[in-house]
Amino acid sequence: MEHKRIKTGIIGGSLNNQWASKTHIPALQTSTRHQITAIATSRMESAVKSAAALGAPLAFADYRELCESPEVELVIVSVKVPFHYEAVKSAIAAGKHVYCEWPLAVTLNQAQELAKLADRAGIHHAIGLQARQSAAIQEVKRRLEQGEFGRILSCSIHASTQGKGRMTDRNGAYLLKEEHGATLLSINGGHSLDVLRGLLGDFKELTAIMNIHDVEATVLETGEKVEKDTADQIMIQGTLERGTSVSVHVQGGTYPGFRMEIQGEKGVIRLKQRHSVGHVQFGNLLVQQKRYASSHLVAHGDDDGFETIYGEGEQLHSPMLDVLKAHELFARDMIDGTFASPDFHDAVQLHKLLESVRTAAVTGCKIAPCSIS
Repeated sequence: MEHKRIKTGIIGGSLNNQWASKTHIPALQTSTRHQITAIATSRMESAVKSAAALGAPLAFADYRELCESPEVELVIVSVKVPFHYEAVKSAIAAGKHVYCEWPLAVTLNQAQELAKLADRAGIHHAIGLQARQSAAIQEVKRRLEQGEFGRILSCSIHASTQGKGRMTDRNGAYLLKEEHGATLLSINGGHSLDVLRGLLGDFKELTAIMNIHDVEATVLETGEKVEKDTADQIMIQGTLERGTSVSVHVQGGTYPGFRMEIQGEKGVIRLKQRHSVGHVQFGNLLVQQKRYASSHLVAHGDDDGFETIYGEGEQLHSPMLDVLKAHELFARDMIDGTFASPDFHDAVQLHKLLESVRTAAVTGCKIAPCSIS
């Protein structure tokens, strides 16, 4: 595979698919390691139209046919979360490498099954946690690992989005039903918590509150009311395995933003998102820090005391750039036989963390994520 492009099929590759058309498709077109050879959508008409526009020779209305095609080596799954399980399962059964958008599945049990099937099939598998590829996040990780801020005492995250509250567009209405697995907790919370885990490690124990302030939402295009049973206020407090205290607040239907602040004995470092819609995985992150001149804390603080050390002056960019990095990393894994990409096992661990949050919120008990099976 070293001297040829990886034949890639996209399930959900319609040009009408806002996420695929803005990220996966331009990323794969930019990549020198991939060739888009097949598109599958729910309707043959849109599949043919999208394939023709992209120069892909094959179009399918049945994703199983794409998976079984000899002209596909890698399957990209970029459809709504309820359809991830069957699509990924079909790709694994066909012996194809597979990259799936996060979340891997609706339930933890489904995610665990897919990870086991993928291992048994001997394929490479990757999960779409592309925020790990962010240069800003990697810069924070480098500075933390070098001990620039000393022992880490605490971390706080605030992630809020205008969506998933009392208003929705027609395409986003399915996000308001718990059964579909694409909730405020799993999407905004999941990506945020993955960044936290990547920088500071796993939770030792946590407590949580999940509140539903709105039980219905108005569809903007029509004014109709739709039922909503997902939480729009999520608060998580806990302790990480290294002893760091953590507080996370994820909100829906509110002013959008993302901010993560890490307090150490020698200073503070934080991530702040410009032009935010509450999704850390969309990039456009600033890294700011305040280093203490001595072992003594400053007498007072304000934002003027923070230095921007990454991202200042950079133009806003599409989340496609980090998706491209994720695809190129995964391509190197397939070519070199390495396993550097976040995979289905990473997805399972994140699903377990989200399940521990739900359990803590329902029971009111302190939960150790390692106890979730």
